[in-house]
Amino acid sequence: EQKSTRVHVGLQKLEKGAQDVAAMKITLAQEEEKLQQADLTTTQMLKKLQRSSLEAKKEADAVSKIKEKCEIDANRIAGEKLLAEKDLAKAQPFVEEAERAVNSIKPNDLNELKKLQKPSDIIKLIFDVVGLLKMQKLNPVEPTQVILGIGKEKRTFTFLKDSYKLMQHGLLSDARFLQSIFSFSKYDKDLINDETIELMQPYLEIYEYNALVARNASKAAEGLCTWSRAMNSYHEASKIVKPKLEALRIAQGRLDAAQRELDKAENKLRGCTEILNDLQNDFEAQMQKKQKIANGATAIRKKMEQATTLIDGLSGERARWTDDSSKFDIAKQCLVGDVALASAFISYCGGFNQEFRAIIMQQKLTPDLNAREIPTTNNLHLIDFLVNLAQRGDWALEGLPTDPLSLQNGILVTRSSRYPLLIDPQGQALNWIKNHGAHQLPTFGTTALSSQRLRDQLEYCMAEGKALIITGIQQSLDPMLDPVLEKNIIIKGKSKFIKILDKLCEMNDSFTMYLITRLPNPIFSPEDQAKTTVVDFTVTRRGLEEQLLARVIRHESKALEEQLQTVMEQVAKNTRSLLQLDEELLERLSANQGNLLDDDALINVLSATKTMALDVQKKN
Repeated sequence: EQKSTRVHVGLQKLEKGAQDVAAMKITLAQEEEKLQQADLTTTQMLKKLQRSSLEAKKEADAVSKIKEKCEIDANRIAGEKLLAEKDLAKAQPFVEEAERAVNSIKPNDLNELKKLQKPSDIIKLIFDVVGLLKMQKLNPVEPTQVILGIGKEKRTFTFLKDSYKLMQHGLLSDARFLQSIFSFSKYDKDLINDETIELMQPYLEIYEYNALVARNASKAAEGLCTWSRAMNSYHEASKIVKPKLEALRIAQGRLDAAQRELDKAENKLRGCTEILNDLQNDFEAQMQKKQKIANGATAIRKKMEQATTLIDGLSGERARWTDDSSKFDIAKQCLVGDVALASAFISYCGGFNQEFRAIIMQQKLTPDLNAREIPTTNNLHLIDFLVNLAQRGDWALEGLPTDPLSLQNGILVTRSSRYPLLIDPQGQALNWIKNHGAHQLPTFGTTALSSQRLRDQLEYCMAEGKALIITGIQQSLDPMLDPVLEKNIIIKGKSKFIKILDKLCEMNDSFTMYLITRLPNPIFSPEDQAKTTVVDFTVTRRGLEEQLLARVIRHESKALEEQLQTVMEQVAKNTRSLLQLDEELLERLSANQGNLLDDDALINVLSATKTMALDVQKKN
């Protein structure tokens, strides 16, 4: 589809180019008349730009003064903010004391307190105060006798009846009790009101309501006692600090306002600077345009002559592309069926010889597609469909025979998504693979399935993106290879891994693996065949003839063999060059959006293409 589009567009561009050449002859005379008028207009515009540049400079100086004043105001307000923050920090010790008290309470201490069957009165009173701070429900006011103090200093007096039972089933039953106390100290302490403090005062005024008496009863009670007193102290201190907090907010607002003014000034300055830069760029552009107009007539004449010669020289390509264009419509109609045949060939035909492959493709799959009314190309040549001449030439240089079976095997090895398992009794596949993947082979070359270092070699090749060639395959595969053959890839971040035995090994996308057996007729299990692409590389008569001929020539006339190798390399290189040049030519033609003759780079490519095409044809 892409090539069809490019050919159609290329033909349209060549036709349009021929029309533009004719039109260019007319415009050339008109452009020469415009040259004198453009020169006068450019001179007048440059004078105007110079005046505008001076005006922009004055505006930039004025904005700089505004910016300087805003910066002075911002520095002054920042100093006021710093003083307000210092006053605010004076209330912080009470918060820190409360946090230390909460942090001193350990879960074991709290669990121990929960288990007390008869907690002392100090513990009950402490939980009454905690309940008041946490806005918990308490029992109605009722007098009772309480005992407080340590040792001989204990005393009994009348006080309010505690609400410990309510706290025990409420606050203490919460598994996140400590977290709620810490959260209160951090986020809710400013919600304490005067009414709560007033209700707490009878408890706090008791002499025995202190950390020493509480610690004698329970470690957890000591922390809660200290915390409750710290919350009371923080509330008292915040009465003084809150006006300063308000002053700090006002100062911050003034600082924000000053910053906004500064931002406006800077934006205005940037705008003026951009205008000044634009004017300067316009000035320089006009100077270049003046020179460009002066050389315009000469450039148009030169381009017209160059384009005329080029389009006439590409008449052969135009005829060939016209013929290709008519064939593309037919090819597109059969594309779905042809792709289905090619996919089936790669998926299922590797393990068979040439005769059985022909039976599968011609007597089984093709009639089936025809029965389903799926169009296919008559007598589709799969080799031409799946690989171009340049690739075949490269394979021949790498040692792959040029007979149809060998070319089919090359397609199966390079196009299959599964790793190939090659039946190679004569060693033909091994020689080709070593040459084909020479740039990707590890330093140790090939390895064997029986090698004691196989696992280390596999891990190395996977991590470094190398090609691992494993020889000595019999009629079964090592289970260690199963995760690799099945491509059980684990993705972690941007890296890929495969688990081999008990180790997670890194997987490089460039990694590939070839399995080779020298058995002429191996019997692999269905599971092994499903994990790999089995390819029968048993040498054909033609392939054997080519190998024997090469050996005879190498033995009888080494110089002739070297000359043949050089000729083959040159032919392959020339074929690649022709295909690449043709592809580049079509790509540049189809990518061109404007006038063909206005694209100097495209004209140069077309010229170079024609020159090189003629040179390649002579060499071939």
